[in-house]
Amino acid sequence: MKSFSLTKSFQIPIILIFLISMIFRLYGLNWDGGHHLHPDERFLTMVTQDIYWPRSVSSYLNPALSPLNPYNVGYPFFVYGMFPLILVKFISDLITLDHFSYNNITLVGRVLAATFDVGTLLVVYLIARRTFSSRIALFSALFYGLSVLPIQLSHFFTVDPVMVFFLVLSFFLLLIFLDGRRQCFSSIGLGISFGLSVASKISAGYFLAIIGLGWLVVFLRTRKVLPTVLGAVLFVFFSYSTLRLADPRMFTSPSFFDPRPNPQFLANLRELQALNNRFAFFPPSIQWIPTNPIWFPFMNIVLWGFGLPLGIFVVLGLVASLRFFTMTILLPRRIPRILKLWPEHLGHLFLLTWVLFLFISQGIQFVKTLRYFYPIYPFFVILAAWFFDNTVVRRSSHIVVIGFCVIFVIYPVSFLSIYSRPHSRVMASEWIYANIPTGSVLSCEHWDDCLPLGASGRSNALYQTEVLPLFDPDTPEKWRKINRQLENVDYLILSSNRVWGSIPKVPEKFPLTSQFYQDLFAGKLYFKKVFDLTSYPTIPLLNIPIPDDSSEEAFTVYDHPRVIIFQRMQ
Repeated sequence: MKSFSLTKSFQIPIILIFLISMIFRLYGLNWDGGHHLHPDERFLTMVTQDIYWPRSVSSYLNPALSPLNPYNVGYPFFVYGMFPLILVKFISDLITLDHFSYNNITLVGRVLAATFDVGTLLVVYLIARRTFSSRIALFSALFYGLSVLPIQLSHFFTVDPVMVFFLVLSFFLLLIFLDGRRQCFSSIGLGISFGLSVASKISAGYFLAIIGLGWLVVFLRTRKVLPTVLGAVLFVFFSYSTLRLADPRMFTSPSFFDPRPNPQFLANLRELQALNNRFAFFPPSIQWIPTNPIWFPFMNIVLWGFGLPLGIFVVLGLVASLRFFTMTILLPRRIPRILKLWPEHLGHLFLLTWVLFLFISQGIQFVKTLRYFYPIYPFFVILAAWFFDNTVVRRSSHIVVIGFCVIFVIYPVSFLSIYSRPHSRVMASEWIYANIPTGSVLSCEHWDDCLPLGASGRSNALYQTEVLPLFDPDTPEKWRKINRQLENVDYLILSSNRVWGSIPKVPEKFPLTSQFYQDLFAGKLYFKKVFDLTSYPTIPLLNIPIPDDSSEEAFTVYDHPRVIIFQRMQ
């Protein structure tokens, strides 16, 4: 593999890509106007606000005593890693004047997410440069900078961008280890980086399979027992030590020699797993019942996570890589040739292996949200850049290449338009205050945000609210209660597609509720539509919207949901 050196001819382009990517991730960062319309953000912000600094290192390391442990400050259910929250707490403590303001914590978390994601872009450049060439590395960085899902997730205070950064850094350090040189250095760095990724989110543990494969390949290539074992010992020691320091809450006791996981944390994970299945009436799980394994996440990644035409090149890069290694290794029945691959081909093979491993592992799960595939987006773009370089760059003029790059920019810039205008729920709230008489009874769907939001000194206390338990199992009792509520409701408020976009897709589970929504949208009930607001990504200059209603719920429901209001007919 190639050693890294940034030649002058690539300095300006990579700096421009870095700056543009940072702008894309910071633009419209206060997209919800301080209303905290992302439920995961709300929860993480509350936890970050309530944890506090321990008086000693020993109390920090003791999960039973540490005030940085959510379990000790009133949050008995917590499945995230604590490292990103501690980092946000520390930065907030340094820069805020009003001592951990709720709004400031969220904004600090969003800036941190954007910063780490741009850091991921730089490591993507390093990986592609080491595996292929500087030119492919440049296009890899460009493609990642233009990838819409990372742009969107950079606008949210969640743990994923931190986890992905350290996971991608771990891959880069694994490549150094595969080189067979500086193995002690790379093993230590890999251990620290992997430990921080797990301390950010436990699902980073998937990458342990790739690390194990790397150790096996190095041993089979070199047949040197001592360096391989030493590297493995260093990795285990530093990853374990880093995890204990970055998130002691994951362990039972403060003793370094007691590696047992915290039983409460394990119980939380089991509880979450029990809720995420087709037999549970857990509201967020309903949307996944009718989805197909593999195909559903694949289409969402291509059409929305990357968008067209970049998503097409991602698919072509994946297919071309599969074909290359199939022709090289599998068809000739020469599996041992893996050990004799040129270093750049070995890195390419590990890229492909990680992408396929995580995509298939997550794609066959019940919950297949785009965010769970975020850790392989950096590697998807490298495969896309490799294919783009081989098929377009080497065979076309500069004008054609520039033309493709301009086309690639259209979808991410269109997506950024949602952050250039007030949030759809904010605009709907303004409409409610202007058009619905005070004292009116408004409905609110259970498990969704109620409207109106507070705006311009006005409060939703001006109205009465009926919360409809639409996610409850369909029983006569449920609908007797809802029908009584509907008799009092003046306006039906659907503040997103969270309910009506999921329940009607499983009529066998919710026959009465599905029929209710069908009749409502068909105009068969005593309500008429008086307000319907979308906030689609919009192509600039042409002002052409890109409807994304067919995407998964989480892609639209936080930062650009569709809001519909129905008025009772007199």
